Amino acid sequence: MTTAAHKEIPPAIAHLEAAKAALRERFEEHLARASAAVVLKAVALADEKAFAALAKVDVDSKRSVATRNQEAAARMKARAFERVASRCELLDPKAAHEILGITKQALSQKTKAGYLLAYTNIGNRRKYYPAFQFADNKPRAVVATLIKALDVDPADTEAMNFLVQHLVGKMDYSEPGEPSNEVPRFELLDDSDALAIIKRDYVNAMEAGQ
Repeated sequence: MTTAAHKEIPPAIAHLEAAKAALRERFEEHLARASAAVVLKAVALADEKAFAALAKVDVDSKRSVATRNQEAAARMKARAFERVASRCELLDPKAAHEILGITKQALSQKTKAGYLLAYTNIGNRRKYYPAFQFADNKPRAVVATLIKALDVDPADTEAMNFLVQHLVGKMDYSEPGEPSNEVPRFELLDDSDALAIIKRDYVNAMEAGQ
């Protein structure tokens, strides 16, 4: 009877397999610390992005709840600016004061006086002016009327941002029984009936804390 010779595993390979086993064990422990939301999000990503998402778990777990909440709020504000920029044309101060034929200082004064809408990018604190408020190289009078009617403080950055976000959002302005006609609110500012609805919806949104 012949006995098969036992083949000895080379030390280098044995060491590599042990390293892989150790890494798998560490990964399982790491995966166990991840929330269900993180795991479900990661599994839908490409390998390198999935691993990167999971790699953040330890870092996030070491942060306090207060810090994570602030980071989440900052990300939400950044996304809010992106949404506004995708829904209307935003002009920088230089373009705005050139359109109006006034100085930068005069533009700032009009903004502070509530004659113009300014949207502030919370990420870098830069102000931008929605192009829809200009016509024939002048501010549309309805904008100042709206700001005053809604009692929006031009110095309150969050309030002004909220108003711009409201105006770039869409509303269904169709008669009962007619097909849906969703258009950005700022396109309906010259329609007195639509303007009344825009004001009502703004007040309701503010009261709801949205």
